[in-house]
Amino acid sequence: MDGPANNDGATAFANTANRTSWLNPIQVCSYTRKSAEERLGLEKPKRPLTPFFKFMTQMRPALLAKNPGISSKEAISWTSKHWQQLDLETKTQMAKEYEKDLEDYKKIKAMYESSLTDKQKEDIKRLKEEMAVAKEKRKLRAEYKELGRPKKPMSSYFLFTQTRKEVFKGKDLKQYQELVKQEWLKLSANEKAKYEKQAADLMTKYKKELEAWELKMISMGRTDLVRSKPIREKKPKAAAKTQ
Repeated sequence: MDGPANNDGATAFANTANRTSWLNPIQVCSYTRKSAEERLGLEKPKRPLTPFFKFMTQMRPALLAKNPGISSKEAISWTSKHWQQLDLETKTQMAKEYEKDLEDYKKIKAMYESSLTDKQKEDIKRLKEEMAVAKEKRKLRAEYKELGRPKKPMSSYFLFTQTRKEVFKGKDLKQYQELVKQEWLKLSANEKAKYEKQAADLMTKYKKELEAWELKMISMGRTDLVRSKPIREKKPKAAAKTQ
């Protein structure tokens, strides 16, 4: 993997004229999710980035210019390598500036928290709880996908919409949805029955596959991924009648 135009990224960074410009107390990584406060329109002070992440932010533009398709993992690996090569004087200066920014942040944060009303505090708490639940759901969905959990099939209506995509190509989503809805309502009972049977067959297949998958998870010791409702046990075959 190539580095920025300057072969010695650490040296280039150390020679930057104005080091204090690296440390913006409210700077955050662009991929950071919005906090509860931001979603509520509140301007909560942001914790300053550590020296390493400041270094990574500074080097990122040159790295991406040279390697536009670089992955996050590769970028962090490259940055770590050049961070280790950075001279002690620069690292020490960055650490001092970080500590100063951190002290300023703590003071501003205290002022911010004291300015919040009881209603705002309640809203923040509620939203944080909702975000935590949503995060767990995302994590669970990712685990389901990784472990091959069967996907629930579409309903009869959505199976019908799949057949109408080409007809309404080019229209905006809202217009498309309304047109498909009207077409569905105009279908005869016999026409709808075709999609309803298809949906029922897919659901039967899904239930069997899901049951098999859950049995597999139980055998792997992953009962936490199985539905709380017990899996239906097959009835034992009737014993042969004795003569």
